[in-house]
Amino acid sequence: MSRVILKGRGQITIPAKIRKVLDLDAGALLQVEVSRGRIVLTPLQVVQRTQEEEGRGPQEGQRG
Repeated sequence: MSRVILKGRGQITIPAKIRKVLDLDAGALLQVEVSRGRIVLTPLQVVQRTQEEEGRGPQEGQRG
């Protein structure tokens, strides 16, 4: 178990050992929620989709 200090702007530092185990790098996206009186951080995977996958098709002036 690790302890962290809540900084003035509401920030915490996730200990390096935990970041390494979870393969978290700077800029990682985390979901934050409260569950049963606890703060839960869940790493999220960012999936970049093309415009066609999103159903928009090519923009005007672009080839499809």
